[in-house]
Amino acid sequence: MAHKTAKNMALPKSTPAGRGPRRTLWLIAAGLVAGVAGGVFAFRMLVPQAPMPEPAQPSEPEEIMVREEPVEISTRMRPGEWTEESLQAHIEDYRQQIRAMGAAESQIVTNVERTENGAVRVVVSWDRQR
Repeated sequence: MAHKTAKNMALPKSTPAGRGPRRTLWLIAAGLVAGVAGGVFAFRMLVPQAPMPEPAQPSEPEEIMVREEPVEISTRMRPGEWTEESLQAHIEDYRQQIRAMGAAESQIVTNVERTENGAVRVVVSWDRQR
């Protein structure tokens, strides 16, 4: 028969929770990932980045309209909504907007139609054919 002391000296067959070869492999893998991530971070911080070339800015915005088509700004005002001074201010504002688009003074056409009941229709256009 075996001695009682032989039983006491045997190692336990199961490992305590949280220990074992799986846990060890997981810790090694996590350490490797953390080390690689830290190395990449250190490299990016220490090595200067190559300057990115800036995209060329277009000198003029792309055209939305066809260049040959006329541009027109118009409005209609009912009787009592306008005076001669406000009418002239509207006309000059519209002419300035057309000038800002690139029209020459000779290309700006202004047409004012007055009705019998006191209404007015104002059309300021950019005739690109002129």
